Formats: sequence, C-alpha cells, structure tokens
Amino acid sequence: MGCCYSAARSMRGDEPPQPSKWKPLEKRSCTDVIPLIVFTLFFIGMMLIAGFAIVNGAAYRMINGFDSYGNVCSKKNTPISSHPLSGLDQTGKPYVFFMNVANGYKSLEICVSKCPDRELYSMNDVHNFFLETGSQLCDYSLPPDQYLSSAAASSTTGPCPVFPVLIKKISQVLYRCVPDNIGTFLIDLLVNSLDPVNRIISDIYLCRYSIIGLCFLSLFVAFIVVLLLRYLASVVVYIINIVVVIASIAGTSMLWWMYATSLNSINTAPPEKLSQSKADSQALLWYSIAATVVTVVLLLLILVMRKRVALTVDLFHEAGKCMVHMPALMIQPLWTFLVLIMFWMGWVVVFGFIAFSGTKVMDPIHPGWVRYNATAPIHYMWWYHVVGLVWVSEFILACQQMVIAGAVAKHYFTRDKKKLGAPIISSMGRLISNHLGSCALGSFIIILVKIPRCILMYLSRQIKDSPNMLAKLMVKCCICCLWVLEKCLRYLNYNAYSLVAINGTHFCKSACDAVATLLSNALRVIAINSVGAFVLFLGKLLVVAIVAGVGGILVVKFHPNVNYIAAPVGLIAVFSYLTAHCFISIYEMSIDTLLLCFCEDSRVNDGTPGKEYFMPKSLMTYVKNSSKHISKLEGKSHKNSENEESMRLESPNA
Repeated sequence: MGCCYSAARSMRGDEPPQPSKWKPLEKRSCTDVIPLIVFTLFFIGMMLIAGFAIVNGAAYRMINGFDSYGNVCSKKNTPISSHPLSGLDQTGKPYVFFMNVANGYKSLEICVSKCPDRELYSMNDVHNFFLETGSQLCDYSLPPDQYLSSAAASSTTGPCPVFPVLIKKISQVLYRCVPDNIGTFLIDLLVNSLDPVNRIISDIYLCRYSIIGLCFLSLFVAFIVVLLLRYLASVVVYIINIVVVIASIAGTSMLWWMYATSLNSINTAPPEKLSQSKADSQALLWYSIAATVVTVVLLLLILVMRKRVALTVDLFHEAGKCMVHMPALMIQPLWTFLVLIMFWMGWVVVFGFIAFSGTKVMDPIHPGWVRYNATAPIHYMWWYHVVGLVWVSEFILACQQMVIAGAVAKHYFTRDKKKLGAPIISSMGRLISNHLGSCALGSFIIILVKIPRCILMYLSRQIKDSPNMLAKLMVKCCICCLWVLEKCLRYLNYNAYSLVAINGTHFCKSACDAVATLLSNALRVIAINSVGAFVLFLGKLLVVAIVAGVGGILVVKFHPNVNYIAAPVGLIAVFSYLTAHCFISIYEMSIDTLLLCFCEDSRVNDGTPGKEYFMPKSLMTYVKNSSKHISKLEGKSHKNSENEESMRLESPNA
C-alpha cells in the first residue's frame, strides 16, 4: 500500500474505497445541498434589501442628490417641523452645488439650475452669472438682489461660495457640480502645499501613464516567470541547501573559535577585568553549544528530508507541465477579479441606496441643516449587507479554487494527455452541477472567523486611547489568534476543495480526509510549504526587480522633474508584486493539488494490474514498491517499440 494511508479512516473504522472501484473525477452526486440552499436564501435576502432600498426612495436621493436642508433636487419636497428652507419645490434645479468644492463633506449644498461654467473670483462674478443664466449660487435665504451687499459672506457653510472658484469647466457627474478636470484640480491644490505626502501624490500623478504601462508589463513578466519556475526550482532548492549547510557550519566554527580565543584572553586579562572575561567566555560557550545543536539538527533534517525536497522539485516540474498544457489557468485570477469587481460595484450601489434611506431629522452638528436618519431596520440591513459582502466574496474565491483544483486533478488523472480535452470547462461544469454547496459551506466557515476579527479590529481602534493596557493587549491577542486560525482554515479549505473535486465527497468528509493526509505526510508538507514557498517568493521578487528596474529607468529618463523618484517606483513595485502574487498563487495551488493527487494515488493504487498508478514515472520513485511498476512500464514500452519495429520491417513498403 502507498505511503499516504489515511489514519483518520482507520481510526473511525471506515474502510477505504476499494482500489478496483476507485474512479476519480467520475460522475458524482451533489454535495452539501443544505448549505447551498441557505446561501441561496441569504443571497435572495440581499436582493430583497436592494429592492427595498430602491423603492424606499434611496435611489433618486443618491442619483439626483439633495441639499443641506433635505430637499431632493429636481423634485417637489415635503417640509419638516416647519423649517423655512425644508420642503422647497426644486423643480428645474437638477444640480447640487457645493459652497466649497475642495471640502464637499463639510460644505453647504444647494440645488441650482445650472452649474458655473467659468472662473468666479468675487460676488460681482456670481451676480453677473445669475443675470446671465438665472442660476443662484448662494443660499436660498439670500435673494439675488443682496448678492452685492454685506450679507453675502463667503464661507464653506454659506451663504455664498468660497472664492476663488478656480474652475474653468464644470462636469455634471450624477447631477453634482464638480470640476471636469478633477484630477488636475486636486493635484494643483496639493502642489500648493509643502507637505511631502502631497508632493508624493503629485509625483505619482505625473507618472500615471508610465505606472499603468508597467502594470501591463508586470502581467507579461509574471507569466514568463511562472513558465520558468519549473526549470529554476531545482537550481534554487539545491543552492538553498548548500548555503544553509555552509552558513551553519561556518557560523558554528566561528563561535567555537571565538570561545577558544576568549579562553586565551582570560590568562592575559588584568585582574579588574577577569570576572568580565570569564562571563564572556561562559556566554560564548553556551552560544557555541546551542549553535552546534542547531547545526546538527539542520544537517539531520536536510539528510532526512532530501527525498522530500526532491519531491518538491518534481512537483514544481509537474505544475509547470500543467501550466503548459492548460495555459488558460493563468487567466483564472483575471476572470475572478472581473466577477468580484462586478459584485463589489453592485454592492456599493446597493449600500449607497441603503445609506441614503431614512427619515428627515435636524442635523445636531450644523444647526439649521437637515439630514436623513437611518431607522433601526435599516441598521440591520447594513449588517446583513456587510456580511453578504464577505460571504459572497469568499464564495467567489472558493469557486475559483474549486475550478483550479478540478482542472489540475483532471490533468493528473488523465493517463493520455492527448485526450485531456478542456479540463477547465469540465471542472466548471462539475462545480456548477455538483459542488456549489461545498463552496458555500467552506466560505461560510471563513466568515465565522473573519467577521469577529474585523469587529475586534474596530474595537481595537476605538479603545486605542484607553488607559486600560490589559484590555488592549487581550484584544490584540484575540485578533492575532483569529488571524492565524483564518490562515489555517484557508489552507485546509483549499485541500478540502481538492478532495471534493477528486473524490466527489462532501466538504466535511473531504476536510477530515485532507487533515489525515496532511498529517500522514507531514514531512512532505513541511518541505513544500517551506522550501517551495521560499522559491515562489523568490519568483515574486524576480518580477518586482525586473518591473521596478524598468520603471526606475523610465521615471529618470522621461520624468526628471519628480520630487521623489522612490514614490512612483515604489508604487510600481507594489503593483508588480500583487500581479506576481496573483499568477504565482495559481502555481502554488497547482502544487498543493498535485500533492493531494499524489497522496490519494499512492494510497489507493500499488502498481499491480488493475491498480496502476496515475502518477508519472518521475513521481513513482517516491512511492514504496514502485520499482517493479516502473520496470513493467519500461519493459512494456520497450516491447511496444519492438513490436512496432517488427511490423515496420514486415510491411511491404519496408
């Protein structure tokens, strides 16, 4: 039997599946139907909330906008508590104008019939604009005939706009009067400040086109690096082993040499420094002993795990073959990103509808102003909607992981790669028809940890000024523990998705089997998650080095007037790292899936007739009793070649 026998199955008395009947990736039944029903009902609830927010008037409030007195522009409004400026008829005034466009959040807002289309420097300009267009740019309480009087004060809170209004052209975005050249406008405001942060932002804006172009370059470089990882992995792994051995031996030798030197210095040390020299010598002795123990342990680990490290190299090579046979795997993050963007955009719109829902109340911060106060049911809708954001996002990511695991498993368990077909499409089909419930359950487990961690992070920010250090420490510890638990669950979830894709079992059973498999192959998992993760990290750094280097050259050559070259180059490095992470994470998922496929293959099959291995010959060397199977394969191949040669000689054409 193979080396990956599931201990958990034997402990609970379940018999492993019969080898002759084990057919991975064959037709299977639906898994985790109840979680799928719960997820569907939850998603329907989100749709109902969106409909309620739209019907409740939030839609036109968000699109049309409203002034600081609760009047929706271009609408007839109802008054509130006999407020003189509330309940105005704003028909014919479709646009929202800010008294201070640079500080719109705290600015007085009014509805106007026309946005200004010129620069305004004084109340004379405002008065002339009214005479020409009929649009009043001051508060409703100030009639146009008083625009040139002393009552027309310029302020963020009104009654008249802050001067100068240095806007050459106004854009009517969602019926809001904002600068058409909003980017240049904000940059001009920032450049006038001496704040280094603002200058960094201006540098990034000046190099924006180069940054966008280099982001596309990072896509190409990351794709090339992923294709080269299969060839670079063996070199990097063996270099790491050599460097670790040399560094550990050299460091231990240096400590023992320093200890011997300290013993000689004791004999020549003056009496007043004798005790200090003895203490230093004793400390060096303990350091040397500890370094020797660590070195011996490292050498033994390298010796014991040399075969596991070699397995890591071969898995890298096999993952590279998957990328070559299924290049469409590389664009899976792109499709997932587009789906997430579409969902997030819809979520933001619905959340905006919910945020603009509510009843009119007096604003306690700005006397005389009116705002919309959300009722208790709307507050519950916010929480429901936020939970939906996390759950649906995790569900989409889980579907991506299931598709990748199914495609890689299809590649592994297909003996003749010429008959591979379309593994990604077939994996999507199995996901939609059978395994959406498993993705719903796995993503729900993540939010059970993620949402409490987010709540604790919010609580930590609220109590950051509290003198109770113990409470702050406990909150930090809980956040850290939940973060570690979330990382472990994510790793376990992906392995569970892989076994769901391979065997068609339910999520919980697949998760238990995955834990048993990982524990029974602990050394292999450690090798892959340490050496393999380091190799993948070096691949990410290679992408960053190439793209950031090119970016630095472009910035120096084409943008010599930037204040801080490190600002755009640093942003380029961050984007290139994120791009490389998206691509190389697919490679990492493929390696993890191949490991589980290898373990399941070696557990069920033993190479005898009817139980032949699915794995390639490069991986058979890591399985017990595989030499006979390899010999049979080689003999069969040699026999087939001899038969083909004899048939060729017997042919009349020959």
